[in-house]
Amino acid sequence: MKKFALAFSLTLATMIGYAQITNRENYDIKRPKNINKDCKRLYDVLKNAPEDVRFGTVFSGDSIFLIYNDFEWFSKIIESKNDGIAVDIMQSSQYQCDNISRFAGSWSHRGLLLPPLYREGIKKRMTTPSGNVKIFAGMIPSTINKENIEVNYILLNNKNLCYSSSIINLDVNGWKLLEMGMYYDTLTPEKIQEKYKELSKTLHFTIPFERSKSEYKPEDIKPLYDSLQITDYAIKTISIKAYTSVEGSYERNLKLQNQRAQSIVAALQSFQSETIESSIEASENWVEFLNDIAATGYTSWMTLNKDEIKEKLKSPTLLSTLEPVLRKHRKALIQITLEKRLSYRESNQEELKKYFQQTIAQKNIDEALYLQQIIFYKIQRQEIPEHFIQELEVPPSLEYGSLLINNASFLYENNSYEVFEAIKTFEELDRIIPRNPKIKYNLCALKLQSWLQSKILVDPPVLMKEIESLRKIGIHDNLVRRLLINYHIILSESHIRNRHYVEKDKAVKFNYESYKPLQLKDQDLVNLAKYFSYYSKFDWARKTLEPRIKSLNVSEDLVFYYLSLTIYDKHYTSGPSYRTIMLNAIDQNKDRFCHLFDPVGKGGISFQLLDDNFIKKTFCENCQDLMRNSH
Repeated sequence: MKKFALAFSLTLATMIGYAQITNRENYDIKRPKNINKDCKRLYDVLKNAPEDVRFGTVFSGDSIFLIYNDFEWFSKIIESKNDGIAVDIMQSSQYQCDNISRFAGSWSHRGLLLPPLYREGIKKRMTTPSGNVKIFAGMIPSTINKENIEVNYILLNNKNLCYSSSIINLDVNGWKLLEMGMYYDTLTPEKIQEKYKELSKTLHFTIPFERSKSEYKPEDIKPLYDSLQITDYAIKTISIKAYTSVEGSYERNLKLQNQRAQSIVAALQSFQSETIESSIEASENWVEFLNDIAATGYTSWMTLNKDEIKEKLKSPTLLSTLEPVLRKHRKALIQITLEKRLSYRESNQEELKKYFQQTIAQKNIDEALYLQQIIFYKIQRQEIPEHFIQELEVPPSLEYGSLLINNASFLYENNSYEVFEAIKTFEELDRIIPRNPKIKYNLCALKLQSWLQSKILVDPPVLMKEIESLRKIGIHDNLVRRLLINYHIILSESHIRNRHYVEKDKAVKFNYESYKPLQLKDQDLVNLAKYFSYYSKFDWARKTLEPRIKSLNVSEDLVFYYLSLTIYDKHYTSGPSYRTIMLNAIDQNKDRFCHLFDPVGKGGISFQLLDDNFIKKTFCENCQDLMRNSH
């Protein structure tokens, strides 16, 4: 599906070998004497325009093009002969970690203003590809490094400068459908617990660290290991996020946390012969420190930089006073993946095949379902080939329906079936096993996926009724709600392509009002936020992510997408709690944070974000090494 992208950004390095150029030339642009009167017509147009119509800029060689994604509304902006546009070229070298002003010092612009274009000149330079507007706005001077610029646009009403804006690079095009998955017909949890064991499971727990203790021996970890009750399992992987309190040197803190985490892995390894795959991340716990300090008498510390806080914590008295707070910040968040130890009959490929066919012959469906789970698990781990499933004979009859549903679901999810082939397979199963809720659910999920590719097999109103009817046959409301949200995601895309803005708004609003009862994973929340952003519902996008943003275990992608939604708005950045969010991002991926301020061609948001002194202070505190290394 075609998306319309808007972007703009910054570089971390100052420009070398190029001049930094600004000008104070205003050309014939007028400063409004009465802005409400002189700009009223333009303001009314901008106020009434749909949220989805936007400006953007693109470069082609040394040429600058201004983009607007709706010709009809652009025509209203440039209505009379003296209505026009202009562009102001900004350079990243104007934004450095010092107090020197490098701006133009003009009332009309801050960088290099190019000559304005008015209606007749715009028409000569304008093309309208696919109903969008593309205007040649001017050339980048050869003395400016075009890799390190941003272009602000200016709107003129009767030559009056009425509107000026920068363009940020916000990823609104990467949204996906919410995770649906195929509905498998597996053993009930009760049967698994009574007779079988889950093939794998994941455990999460937290280990508090004692101050200055660097090593954990097997006898320290034995009580934890025993509490897991994993006699029939081996630890396959362990992921540790180790956090230290913020006092002391950064280097010593990280070394201490790595030692602690490695000693935990070694202690757990001593309890089994199978090798444990491990990953360790260590960082100072600034997120919880700044969250907790807000409830103490030291709230003013929230505006200090890290070095200033560390300097204050060198005081033994202060350190003792804050120890009850700091103690809670020394810990490890641990995720352990367990894998069931299989018998020879379950683990040997030929024996597994014989065993499965025997259970089919005996019509022992529960045992066959358990073995089927083992087969799927081993295929996913590439321990047996995928075609192994086709070698297992399952009669196409009602009593083997669960096995047939699972085979078809697994083959689709592992890319052995195309979506249209999978629909035909489940339609055949629907004839063999009529009125089966899981088949009906899977058909709805597959039709939604096929609708993304083509409307050939999908009648949207009919599909809507099929999804809504799932509740009546026992499908849980949360699963139906996911399908309905995905239906409206695709429907809104169809409406926006046809510029049916009112119908699109209804579909987007349905999704905003429907997702909250769902327990969505971070990735689904990010996808939903990108979807809302695509339709300029930025406030909804922010509210989708806010409940998770200050959690220590929040995903990196969620933190960074929330930053991209808020970092340009002083309503959010002006509060001291925003520093916590930025430090969370820095702790998760410092390099990624620093590159938020790269140029659009390098994936940044905008270097003009550094106009905000609060953001600039955090940037300069954490990113100067990267700036120097980029030269």
